[in-house]
Amino acid sequence: MSENEKTYISRQISVYKTDKKLVEFIDKLKPAPAEYYAHIHSFGDKDESGVRQISCIGITLQNYTNGTGKNIKRVSANISPDEAEYIFNQLQNGVQEFNFQQEKIFGTPDESGRSRVTKLRIIRAVTGSDGKPRRYPWYVEIANGTGEKVKKDNGGIFMKANSYQEQNKEYINLNDMDFYKLMIRVSKYIKAWEATVAPHIITEGKQAIAQMQEEGRS
Repeated sequence: MSENEKTYISRQISVYKTDKKLVEFIDKLKPAPAEYYAHIHSFGDKDESGVRQISCIGITLQNYTNGTGKNIKRVSANISPDEAEYIFNQLQNGVQEFNFQQEKIFGTPDESGRSRVTKLRIIRAVTGSDGKPRRYPWYVEIANGTGEKVKKDNGGIFMKANSYQEQNKEYINLNDMDFYKLMIRVSKYIKAWEATVAPHIITEGKQAIAQMQEEGRS
């Protein structure tokens, strides 16, 4: 085993593969700082270095129809822990029709004033466009591209209409069992992460409050 193999640690939570495609869910969870200890997850709070941290679950789709290495087509998107649990709960409840759609624009604009955009669709459809029953009812689609970012007066951000330029888009179809295996592992991991991390975050936050009260600042 090489030195690189010894030090490599995977953040992959779950994965589904075919002979041509792959979808995986990745750990990108981030703890909240002591100032927002009750959040447990960081929702854009700044860390000690002043960098905003967002707790999320990454989703990556890969298409290696044209080969591996540089020939792999890869797209990615992120969902919040709550969104991941929502999707799993719908699956667990046996929902027949489901449609989850998300669009995000983020990052510092490039020299052309364009920022990164991710689009995600997770759908369950009982029948196809031809009216026939679908053997693989779950459909996951991710598109990556760029767009022009616009700031609202209240500080919010949205993408300027008709500015989106798609760079790559991939999809994969899954049956109920395979999608269940993916999502239950994600759900279990989120719960395990929270059970492991939350006590430290809560203790730190409570101690900070107690110290402020002692100093007469609260």
